[in-house]
Amino acid sequence: MNAASYILLGLAAGNLSGLIGIGGGTIIVPALVLFFGMSQHLAQGTTLALLVPPIGILAAWQYYREGYVWICM
Repeated sequence: MNAASYILLGLAAGNLSGLIGIGGGTIIVPALVLFFGMSQHLAQGTTLALLVPPIGILAAWQYYREGYVWICM
């Protein structure tokens, strides 16, 4: 599989999860297992590795802006 296949999966999962109101991981993990031949653990780990950093960075930035992050320097 090439990168375009993964991008297409992401776009399809995003649209479908937005239409029916469920998390994208509910669609992406089974698709990675069934269509891309990943093990369930690999699919779950890959999904977490790609979803956590953007969310975590934005959350940390918001806490920093509100003054709830102490940076010891």
